[in-house]
Formats: sequence, C-alpha cells, structure tokens
Amino acid sequence: MAVFALLVAVILSTGNMPSLNPGHPLVTSAEILSYAATGWFALWRLSAIGRSPFRGLHRSDVRAILIGVAVIFLIRIGMAIQLVVTHETDHVQSGFEHFDVVAKLPNVTLLGATLAVISMVVVAPIVEEIVFRGLLFGALAPRIGVIAAALLSALAFGAVHGDAILFPTLAALGFVSAIAYAATGNLWVSVTLHAFNNAIGAVFLITTSLHH
Repeated sequence: MAVFALLVAVILSTGNMPSLNPGHPLVTSAEILSYAATGWFALWRLSAIGRSPFRGLHRSDVRAILIGVAVIFLIRIGMAIQLVVTHETDHVQSGFEHFDVVAKLPNVTLLGATLAVISMVVVAPIVEEIVFRGLLFGALAPRIGVIAAALLSALAFGAVHGDAILFPTLAALGFVSAIAYAATGNLWVSVTLHAFNNAIGAVFLITTSLHH
C-alpha cells in the first residue's frame, strides 16, 4: 500500500509514469520496504523461539571474516571461469538485467545510487542472513547436523534468487555464510561477508549504469 501511494504521489507531482527498472528510487524504496517487513517478521520469530544470533564482534569473529573474504574471492574467480566457459560473460544476475540509476535530474540519480547501495549492501544482507542463517540454518543444524544444514540452507538461498546460471555461486556463498555463522555463533559475521560480496556487485551495477 505504501509503495502504491508513493507511485501515485510521483505521478501526480511529475505528471509522468516513473521508471520501474531496478535502480530507480521508487523501485528500490519498494525493495527496502519489503525487506524491512520480512526482517521485522524474522526477528520476531527469532525472539519468539528465544534465539539471539547477534552480538558484538570479537577478535575470532574478525579472523573468521578475513578467511571468509578470501573464500569469497575464490568463489568469484570460479564464477568468472564458469561464465567464460559457458560463454555467459555478459550475464547479469536475475532481477538486475535492466538495472539503471541514471535519471534526468542529477539529484535523482544520486538518490537512486544511494538507495541501491543501502538496499544491496545493508538491508538485503541483514534480512537474508536472519532468514536463511538465523532461522532456516538455525532450525536445521540441531536436527541434521551443521554440514547438512549448511548445504540445504545454501541450496535454498541459491534457488530463491531464481538465477540458474549463477546458482552454483549463490549456493556456495550461502554455504560459506552458514559455516561462518556456525563457527562463530555471531550472525554479524555472515552479514559482513554477505555485505562484502553484495558491495562488489553493487559497484559493478552502479558504475556500469553511470557509464551507459
């Protein structure tokens, strides 16, 4: 409802139908609102079952983050090799094929780029880690073990993004995040790794959009 009201307000104030491409401030605002609602519900569920996956970062957490960053680089190298071998070097992750932050007004372009960074690098990693690692992995691990739970939650994480070409990469990233969370018991570790990976993608998408 809030997104619809925002759309109507933009149309009434500008007299034009705004772009609905990913990266436009209106679309990104809708994404952030959707993530916020999902995150609120997920946190409520965690609270209801008495699970507190967040705490301050310790030295061991920082060490786990550094190892995770190195592994993410290896995964991305593997992804690059896969895209070359399959002749998919121009492939863009599903949902971002028409990503564009550029608008007629520079201030709107700046707003679009800023909201895109907030959505991809801050909001999405926090909410997705709460859902897939805090809730899903957290529920599976005591029943089927850490490795099996990490694998299943990683497969779910890869599948929900709806990108067959990047599925191996996304699943691998999900697996690394789950293992990092299992090793530290601190969801901020997996959130940080997730945010780091998304930041690489955000830089690529935004710079490509601006150059075009």
